[in-house]
Amino acid sequence: MAQNTNKIDYSKDYYQGFSGVYFRKILETIIGFGNLQSEEGLILDYGCGVGHLKGILNKDNVVGYDVDKELTDIDDFHNLKPKKIVLSGVLEHIHLEKQEKLLKEFLRMNSSVELLVYLPTENWFSKIAMHLAREPHAHDDHVARYKEINVLLDKYFKLKKRKYIFCHMAQVSLYVRKK
Repeated sequence: MAQNTNKIDYSKDYYQGFSGVYFRKILETIIGFGNLQSEEGLILDYGCGVGHLKGILNKDNVVGYDVDKELTDIDDFHNLKPKKIVLSGVLEHIHLEKQEKLLKEFLRMNSSVELLVYLPTENWFSKIAMHLAREPHAHDDHVARYKEINVLLDKYFKLKKRKYIFCHMAQVSLYVRKK
């Protein structure tokens, strides 16, 4: 999904070492917020990367989509009717205009869809953590900031639940359809 850098290798498994602790906690929070272990409807992991969500849940109703054809389960997600969509570390890689189109598309696919969203807040704790994890360029490909993204999400969805993790380095949110 990166739109402005080639410094990040998206096929790399970042769930190793210090970074792994961070990302596993985020995924654990997403799974809990969305009650994904019990979810019987379709779960779309949009921007699935190497597929950690699908691996952890180990369920047939999880479909991973990624723009990297080597990582995706499906070529086209537009005809799916997901009950829940996971956007874990994805939206900050997409320009706001394209995010808005994507959010409208999600609502077209299922007007009652729930979104589970992880956003990095990019505070000074996260800058230190990136260096400790030996990933100083981890945010170089971000084209949108979490405050802008939250404003856009609030335009189309209602915030149901939010939690900050690791000294506010990560924001995990559950959004439902706005009525």
